[in-house]
Amino acid sequence: MTYKEHIPLGVGFYPDWFHKQFGISFGREYFFDPETRIETRMEIDRRLYEKFGDVGLGDPDPKPKPLITFGMVMLPTIFGCEIVYNDDALPWAMPLNLSEDEVMKLGVPDIFNSYPMTDMIKQIENLNDKYGKVVGDINTTGVQNLALKIRGDQLYIDFFEKPELCRHLLGICAECIIQLFRFNKKTTGTGAIDVTPMCDPKLYVFPNCTAEQISLDTYEEFVLEYDNQVADACHPVGIHHCGSVDEVLDGYAKVHHLEFVEIGFGSDVKKTREVFGPQVAVNARISPVLMKNGSSEDVATEVRRLIDNGAPLDNFSIDTVGLTYGTPDENVKTALMTAAEYGKIDRDVPSVTERRFFFGSGKTATPVETHVSSATKTVKIGPLQPLVIIGERINPTGRKKLARALEDGNLDLVRSEAVRQVEEGAQIIDVNVGVSGIDEPKMLKEAILAIQEVTDVPLCIDSALPKALEAGLMAYKGKALVNSVNGEKHKLERILPLVKAHNAAVIGLTMDDNGIPKEAEKRLEIARLIVERAEQTGIPREDVIIDPLAMAISADDQAGLETIKALRLIRDELGVNQTLGLSNISFGLPERASINTVFLAMAVLNGLTCPISDPTIWEMRRATLLTDLLLGKDEFCMNYLSASAKKSGKVEETKPAVKEELEGADLETIKEAVISGKRKLAVEFTQKALDRGADPQDIINNYLIAGLNIVGDKFEKKKIFVPEMMMAAKSMRACVDLLSPLLKKDEDTKDLGTVVLGTVFGDLHDIGKNLTKLLLETSGFRVIDLGENVPPDRFVEAARDNSAHIVGLSSLLTTGDPHVEETINAIKSSDLADKVKVICGGAALTLKFVEACGADAHAKNAADGVKKIKDLLGIAD
Repeated sequence: MTYKEHIPLGVGFYPDWFHKQFGISFGREYFFDPETRIETRMEIDRRLYEKFGDVGLGDPDPKPKPLITFGMVMLPTIFGCEIVYNDDALPWAMPLNLSEDEVMKLGVPDIFNSYPMTDMIKQIENLNDKYGKVVGDINTTGVQNLALKIRGDQLYIDFFEKPELCRHLLGICAECIIQLFRFNKKTTGTGAIDVTPMCDPKLYVFPNCTAEQISLDTYEEFVLEYDNQVADACHPVGIHHCGSVDEVLDGYAKVHHLEFVEIGFGSDVKKTREVFGPQVAVNARISPVLMKNGSSEDVATEVRRLIDNGAPLDNFSIDTVGLTYGTPDENVKTALMTAAEYGKIDRDVPSVTERRFFFGSGKTATPVETHVSSATKTVKIGPLQPLVIIGERINPTGRKKLARALEDGNLDLVRSEAVRQVEEGAQIIDVNVGVSGIDEPKMLKEAILAIQEVTDVPLCIDSALPKALEAGLMAYKGKALVNSVNGEKHKLERILPLVKAHNAAVIGLTMDDNGIPKEAEKRLEIARLIVERAEQTGIPREDVIIDPLAMAISADDQAGLETIKALRLIRDELGVNQTLGLSNISFGLPERASINTVFLAMAVLNGLTCPISDPTIWEMRRATLLTDLLLGKDEFCMNYLSASAKKSGKVEETKPAVKEELEGADLETIKEAVISGKRKLAVEFTQKALDRGADPQDIINNYLIAGLNIVGDKFEKKKIFVPEMMMAAKSMRACVDLLSPLLKKDEDTKDLGTVVLGTVFGDLHDIGKNLTKLLLETSGFRVIDLGENVPPDRFVEAARDNSAHIVGLSSLLTTGDPHVEETINAIKSSDLADKVKVICGGAALTLKFVEACGADAHAKNAADGVKKIKDLLGIAD
């Protein structure tokens, strides 16, 4: 493996950057004439060297590279899509929008005897004859991406209404991609070059750009199977995802043979690392909007942030792809220099010979048994007893709802959490009320009294304040467990006398004035000190429970081993009972419950007798039951059988999204059907409501619109995605179509307003615009859709001809910035300036930019756009 001094940072410019500065063209000739392409690539290298040679970009004397490429449009072209070529943009495939019948008749095409693949094969032959080789590969488009080019946005509806059509189409797309991948491999040996330069070019990398538009459930139900069909045929694989990857991370984790993932701006890099682990290489992309409109310091800060979250750095990289004309040269240089300076990779790797796996003192101390009790119940803790779970949920750390309740003096949540934990198997409840600014002694006393009202299990009184511990112990009825003391001198002197005075037991943490020792032997010495000082104070050894402290293995891969070693040494040398905060071990890693359960079993075999954990997590509860079962501590398996029967008998009481039967339908079921996107049921429920004499206008105003408003809120919060949003809007539209003929004439013809929509000149993206149109029409607006690639004068003409109230501009690419500004200026300088409001939306646009251009509003997404338009027109929801 080649050693890298620092993480790589890739720089990729959009075609307009080259065209507007140097006249370099990426039109049709670039893709169909290989010599033109070779000359163009050499010119690109020279120009990059002129501007950025001092930071390592470009080549002053480039050599010819016999490159093959066809953008992302080879397979869409073969299926019949119209391709738009521009000098300053990548080629774009217009959707075919095939009908259901046309899709179901579709089969896998004869790719290598179809145009333009036949032309590409001739190019390859000519390049081989002249240069003796070819490099590069042909972009395979991606399964869902290709399906959308064939079916159009209707595919999002098909996921819910025509699943068999989806599977038929996705299967065809997957087979085409497999064939093209194999062709690439045979021809050039690579499968990634045309998608990304940031990974091993031999990987099979497929683009999944549109996966951001669907939910994890939809991805796993429909698309994952076909991604894996490709992965099983062509591997190892990588995934290119140009938007936020957060929603589908868990789905991508199920893709077979995955070795690389490229994630778009807005993605949670740290979470990506947690989900995939260190074996999968990650390339994180910086927003081209930030690169263009941000300062150098903004860029440096973003590079540092990504690096801070990207460890391990030996297979982490950053990409500044899609930089458009107007991006400051200084920002490009700053990104490269920051990566080189801040992203240095540490060479130090722990030696395998330094790792020790066998340990033990050879001693065997006499084990003890600890008793704690409430007023009516005693719990025994010991190596011959079943594991005792100390429930950890009454602790405001990281739990905002509980913290707020404690600040308000409301103990209802404390009571309910205590009851819930006991129901789930906790034998002792830990009680911690440590919130900044409250009277902790008073609150701890009140919490203990409140819990004793609703349960009879013993309590573990948890505080760092001696006064709070004293107040809690005075209120407690029984023999409590105190959490905690440690090896610090002042803690021993202040806490142990309290424990003795109230005849309590105590947890001792293996840390002292020097912190938490890394080595197990030093933790043993602190444990020995605590036990000896307790005995000197009059507290018997059996009333001391030691916590050797589980540390995160994500920060130190030897931490788990040292904790296990400490457990065994303390058990063998001191004989006391031991506890651990189990969840600490897995902090920062994916599948935490799995790690915690395995660690639990290992810890029990080495001396753990009363873990602190969340009993409401079934995996942990089951692990404790199975541990007891396998160690012979569950007579006739009764505890395990009882808990398992209880678990399997629990039916989750979730309200179904919509009832599938009509009987008993009321107006609320119409709203529920719209929210759920059940178009047929929504119409049937509406008809039944009409049959019962419901007012059509009341149905629209109070149920259909209300339902769509809820859907919009869910969409903004990313609880649902494009397909669900479209299904809900179409469900409402179908109901409105049924109701419209029954409305009074003046109401029937009344629109909320007229909106002219379009994607700005130079941009052919349309998903966001189409969704906005659907939501506006469903909400009662008249919409004039101008389509994509719309010049400024067409927006002005359409607004004037249709007496529009609003003009909406959509732009996905930063290349559209000047066209957005030009269009706004055209509207504001026309006779429409005082009559029309302008709203802008799209991934490339920021509030700051559109306000500077003179727009009246900025929309974050389609649902937000509808809200903003209503606000501009003074329409209340």
